Amino acid sequence: MRRLYGNIRKTLVKMIIPGLFLISWGMATAYGNLSPILLPKLGSVWADMVFYTRNGELFLHIKASLFRCFAGFLAGSLLGVAGGVTIGWFKWLDALLAGSINFIRAIPKTALAPLLIVWFGFGDLPKILLIGLASFFYTIIPTIEGVENVDALLVKSARSMGARKYQILFTVILPAAMPSIYAGIRIAATSSFVVLVFVEIIAGNNGLGYLLEDARESLNTSTMFMTLIVVGILGFCLDGFVRYSEKLIMPWRKGKTISM
Repeated sequence: MRRLYGNIRKTLVKMIIPGLFLISWGMATAYGNLSPILLPKLGSVWADMVFYTRNGELFLHIKASLFRCFAGFLAGSLLGVAGGVTIGWFKWLDALLAGSINFIRAIPKTALAPLLIVWFGFGDLPKILLIGLASFFYTIIPTIEGVENVDALLVKSARSMGARKYQILFTVILPAAMPSIYAGIRIAATSSFVVLVFVEIIAGNNGLGYLLEDARESLNTSTMFMTLIVVGILGFCLDGFVRYSEKLIMPWRKGKTISM
């Protein structure tokens, strides 16, 4: 019972800022004499949500966006973690590739969108590749740092007990590097939606970014706000999924801190 009360209290605390935001929004549109083009009423945004949900169009856009986002995020993150572990484990690879990785990482991934569209057209492939590239670089750097910064005493202790090289990698280094790895994965997860919406705006024929751009062209700001809210909800859910998987993989890490 006490735990249930604690969870309810945490949920209510988290709802304070969104609640205040919605109240401020409602008061601004009701008493602020603002044009609905600048700030639509909450009722108009909700009406658009109901309309696009009932006709099924919203789910089609969500389905297209989620496919691209998950495909790019999963492929890029898996390759980033695998590459980061490999580079962090083999020092000569780090010396060989560090300069190239940092050079490419410095290029904004969204700047590559026009080039990928020229190479691969307007289909799903350039969108997935762009999300994958962003996820790859968001995960590979924290993974390398996590592997390289494992406490040397842990490695020496494992060696003194007769552990072989790859036993040390999988039983000592990877568990110790997991917090850094998941920090990169969480950033990649939320950033995937940023890249997704951008590339769908400039080269989409469906998806949430396309819906946002279509609403902009007709100055339909209520639909624009509705789309942004949906993107925020999906990004929040993806981050929650990553945090849940983190708890499953690292049950020893409670993530509790001393509060002041």
